[in-house]
Amino acid sequence: LGPPEAGRTFFHGHTYTGNALGCAAALATLDIFERESLVDGLPGRIEALRLRLERIRDLPHVADVRQYGLSAGIQLVKDTSTGEAFDPAERRGMSVCLAARDKGVFLRPLGDVIVLMPPLTLSDLELDQLVDSIAYGIVTALVDTP
Repeated sequence: LGPPEAGRTFFHGHTYTGNALGCAAALATLDIFERESLVDGLPGRIEALRLRLERIRDLPHVADVRQYGLSAGIQLVKDTSTGEAFDPAERRGMSVCLAARDKGVFLRPLGDVIVLMPPLTLSDLELDQLVDSIAYGIVTALVDTP
């Protein structure tokens, strides 16, 4: 463990395993999955996200865009030609996420990787807002700022 500038921060989330309210919510969610056939619509949602992420791939400081299903990670670096990383103390991933809030999107970086895990029910309009907000965040926090 350590501060972000040490590059040793342990990023984690809580699962609330065994919490009665969490379990009830999970069971209700599984009922919705079945009733609304959410899984059947996933291939279309996954492809829609992939197509929109292509708009980000060539932005300055974007080294990689990785996607697995509806989860994605956008790797930010100081120099894409060399792969040189930003100094962790600069918290550039957090800067991008804070700028994206200007457009109504709340994101969480893991270091300099912008993490996307949108809901399965995200509409095309919401996907556009999500990706456009990330692009805005990258340009505002990394390109337009010295």
